[in-house]
Amino acid sequence: MPRHKETVKSLQVMKIQTDQVRLGMYISELDLPWLETPFLFQGFMLEDPDDLMTLRGLCRYVFIDVMKTRIPVTELEQLPVASKPIAYPVSSDVQAEIHSASRHYGKAFRHVRVLLERIRTGEENSLDEVPELVRGCVESIIRNPSALLWLTRIKHRDQYTAEHCMNVGVLAMALGRQLGIGRKHIELLGLCGMLHDVGKMRLDQDILNKPGRLTAEEFDHVKLHVDFGHEELSQDPDLPEEVLKVVLQHHERLDGNGYPKGIPAQGLDFYTRAITIVDAYDAITSRRCYSSARSSADALKILYEGRGAQFDEKLVIKFIECIGLYPPGALVELSSGEVGVVLAVDPQHRLLPKVAIVRDAQKQPIQQQIVDLAANRSEDGAPDLRVRQVLVDGSHGIDLEAFTQANINLSGR
Repeated sequence: MPRHKETVKSLQVMKIQTDQVRLGMYISELDLPWLETPFLFQGFMLEDPDDLMTLRGLCRYVFIDVMKTRIPVTELEQLPVASKPIAYPVSSDVQAEIHSASRHYGKAFRHVRVLLERIRTGEENSLDEVPELVRGCVESIIRNPSALLWLTRIKHRDQYTAEHCMNVGVLAMALGRQLGIGRKHIELLGLCGMLHDVGKMRLDQDILNKPGRLTAEEFDHVKLHVDFGHEELSQDPDLPEEVLKVVLQHHERLDGNGYPKGIPAQGLDFYTRAITIVDAYDAITSRRCYSSARSSADALKILYEGRGAQFDEKLVIKFIECIGLYPPGALVELSSGEVGVVLAVDPQHRLLPKVAIVRDAQKQPIQQQIVDLAANRSEDGAPDLRVRQVLVDGSHGIDLEAFTQANINLSGR
């Protein structure tokens, strides 16, 4: 490039911290690839507070086009650094939030189940209510993600596809909250998640639910669900293009070894990268007709080992932070041998959650005892109890659904 063009570009483009970004700026370049963000256009006028929040959540700095920016150059030269509070502070505890979360989850789940059944039977369906149902879940996620994440752990094998769609939507929204992106982008992640697998209802259900290993021909048939889903949802002219992309591409991989088209990383957008991760997590932690459920810890390990090849590395790390080592609702074995359900985790003591102990060291049922591992310490300050391992949901006959219904208003000591 000729030197005078370089000079013009350097005068026109300014690099600033995202804490200094303001509405009215023209964003011309980011500190990460555009495909790793939810922004559709590579260069845009910043007019939406949600987009401003998203920039601050995902990027450390950006480049603005001074000539296109509406803020005078004299002001740009003395931009103050904005305070950067936590994007979404927790505003309710899990025991209080689970009432609202359960209501929103149930309403959305029932709608998803009806939608899938209509697709299976070839009936006409409508997606008009889905965005509003997603918004209700987003409000709960914003207040405290632990409540809805807890509900994603309650699973039934005979409702796998509907629950999986619902849970992937919830997990995707929780990831969006962790990233600090704006609500409209969190809502779009939820919509992508809830609809990503609708094409499975047009498959041969005997093949889809086959308990044994699929033949090559049967697996080729299962792969068609992405095309079927895309065809089904393309009939709705109001559905965002990002959702259609996710439906078609959520089994693609960054290394190009996915399906249906083997699209490599440079062709996969932010929403697809995010849904791929949460889709795998929920599948691994669920009982399916052909495989047993694995623990949350195992699932996060698999995601971490697949980062860079199958999954987006930055999003995997953020998802691990979002779920945590001991997520609410997880079954854990303590150093004493006792078994309990994680109720809540203090961000200051992530390895020492509050636990409802329901099995003794011999794994026999006992009267429930709630213990805050962070608060119970010996004279030298060391914790009396620690988590020894995370167990698979349902271990030792512990029914999380029954536990939740019986303990909506848990209080600790």
